Amino acid sequence: MLGKFELKKDVKRACEILELSEANFAHLANINLRTLQYNYEDSDNNDILEKVYSTIYWTHIRLNKIKSELYFENLNMGEYLLFHGSKNGIDKIDENGSRYNSDFGNGFYCSSSYQSALAFVEMNESSSIYVFTLNKLDLSIIEIKPSLEWMLLVCYFRGMIDQYASHPLMQKCLNMLKNKDVIIAPIADNRMFQIMRDFGEGNITDQQAIHALSASRLGNQYVFKTKKGIDKLKFKERFYVSNPERKNSFENTEERKVEIDNKLKLSKREFRNKGKYIDEVFA
Repeated sequence: MLGKFELKKDVKRACEILELSEANFAHLANINLRTLQYNYEDSDNNDILEKVYSTIYWTHIRLNKIKSELYFENLNMGEYLLFHGSKNGIDKIDENGSRYNSDFGNGFYCSSSYQSALAFVEMNESSSIYVFTLNKLDLSIIEIKPSLEWMLLVCYFRGMIDQYASHPLMQKCLNMLKNKDVIIAPIADNRMFQIMRDFGEGNITDQQAIHALSASRLGNQYVFKTKKGIDKLKFKERFYVSNPERKNSFENTEERKVEIDNKLKLSKREFRNKGKYIDEVFA
């Protein structure tokens, strides 16, 4: 498994913030001190990990967020901070690390936002988030903005518009991705994809969809398509995600869903009769 959790360091960090001794922290976490110290060397005990990181979160220390910010502040010139949410941990990083029906097909997916990586694993116990830095030097990269092309590509790779696969416009969009090491594009979570589905099924226009999707603040996804791109990733740390942190993330996700739904309602009204439906786009 790639990356051990920094349990010993994180307990020390929490003790410094809370001004507690290690023994007092162990008592607060309902762990025998010797048991805690024994697990410093092999931090794969989910019960111990959950007790430690839940206690840290319950004491209002957002440790993963703090560490993310510290990593960001210590980036070298030309480096970017990225996150990968994993439900079960990862053994290796390669360009074949996802399902073929992901947003941009097979690849290794990272997020520019810790919160977005967290949202990906918020329903899974004992999940974790991997932290990387990226140096873009000498990589072939395409950055796609929120646009019709973005929606068409996501709909295509998720199998929504197969009937238009050979259309010149679709082929033009796909050609944009050829020979690219990394694709950078807005993240489309399941709620956002439902809006794209509405567009793909001809229920709303492209303008209504794009304006509704602008309610998202999920940041960008980095999709690594080649070994050359993967080799530019530098592993930094693996964060444990506790149950209370996942629960809080889920509540935020539900709130964001309501916001997107409300934005869609307004967009349908404000942009009625504006833009094109899917069959008009591919006319």
